[in-house]
Amino acid sequence: MSGPTFTYNNPRLQGQTIFVKRGKHQGKLGLVIKVLEDDKYIVSQGDFAVEKVMFDRSEFLVHRYRKIKVPIDKAVGKHPDMV
Repeated sequence: MSGPTFTYNNPRLQGQTIFVKRGKHQGKLGLVIKVLEDDKYIVSQGDFAVEKVMFDRSEFLVHRYRKIKVPIDKAVGKHPDMV
């Protein structure tokens, strides 16, 4: 067998809760909102609120057992008729 297998975990990181393990944001939780190339990810929500921060993959751990709950008005924005 070559390479890692993802029997139990989803290999896609977009939408996953992450825990930052390095840098000035160490200890914060957030959601991966965008996946860029070269192992770079845009993280927001959770402890970051509306701020969007870019991380290398080596700077965070995927927190598989906790999902950040986002209030519906923040997820939908100013268009509640989208629900």
